[in-house]
Amino acid sequence: MIRFEADNVPVECLPKPAGYRLLIAPVKIENKSRGGIELPGESIRTMEYFRNVAKILAVGESCYQHPKFQGGIALDQSKPEPWCKVGDVIHYNSYTGAEIKINYNGDISTLRLINDDEVYTVNNDLSVLNFL
Repeated sequence: MIRFEADNVPVECLPKPAGYRLLIAPVKIENKSRGGIELPGESIRTMEYFRNVAKILAVGESCYQHPKFQGGIALDQSKPEPWCKVGDVIHYNSYTGAEIKINYNGDISTLRLINDDEVYTVNNDLSVLNFL
């Protein structure tokens, strides 16, 4: 099972993204396997390649409302079709957005706030990451 930062945090305890920003949770990189075995450094370095994979936790109220998204409107709709929604797994640039840390019951999670146009791909098929 793939784990993301802040998996144990209830939705109501998450910060709300302002405007056109998305709150995302990167893949959680751990130094132990699911069975509790300490992973070698090479395995941890390999998993770091997935640091730019994240799950969307919250969407700001202005996401996908900018006129630049108007080209994605279906003919019978009056609102833009969003690229992604809460729960989707996305790819983003490693240097995108702002990193924020939250503390929930003593467990510190590192999340990111990115702009709505900084989503590169939406891929909810996690089978490609099953070795984590």
